[in-house]
Amino acid sequence: MTVSDFDFEGELAACASGDQNAFQALYEHEAPSMMALACSLMGDSAAARDLLSETFILIWRNADGYSPALGTARAWMYSILRYRAQARLRQSGHPAQAVGNSIEDASDPDAISTGVMRALDRLGRVPRQAILLAYCKGLSYRQIAQRMHMPADSLRTQTLAGLDRARTLLEA
Repeated sequence: MTVSDFDFEGELAACASGDQNAFQALYEHEAPSMMALACSLMGDSAAARDLLSETFILIWRNADGYSPALGTARAWMYSILRYRAQARLRQSGHPAQAVGNSIEDASDPDAISTGVMRALDRLGRVPRQAILLAYCKGLSYRQIAQRMHMPADSLRTQTLAGLDRARTLLEA
């Protein structure tokens, strides 16, 4: 697994000061991964491209609103993508797409949270903790593996298996 020394916080702070080169660096570094997530959330590459563009415009415009108290800069960027995806899906009348078809009322955040937490609770400690650290804190496999004192490759394998299991549980 490749480890990135990319300084998301520094680049985002530079964006807040109007540094277009920092914005370009953020885009070039993270757009491919964000596009993959956007495709997954939207189910359509054209909609995903629009979502990605809108997300980066919002990142540029709101960079001065980022605070490390909110979490990592990378997680903050992804939260913008997720929130915009949810809004677009709601507007198009397809909110269930963002979470899965097993949740009866996808417009109810409590139902979504309960379904996801139930699925996570059925996973082992390692995948559950890794998924939560990645999603909530924006940590990489390497960073999570260091925190959990285990090899990154082993963590990655267990986490991917956990995500597959969680997906199966949510679709049931």
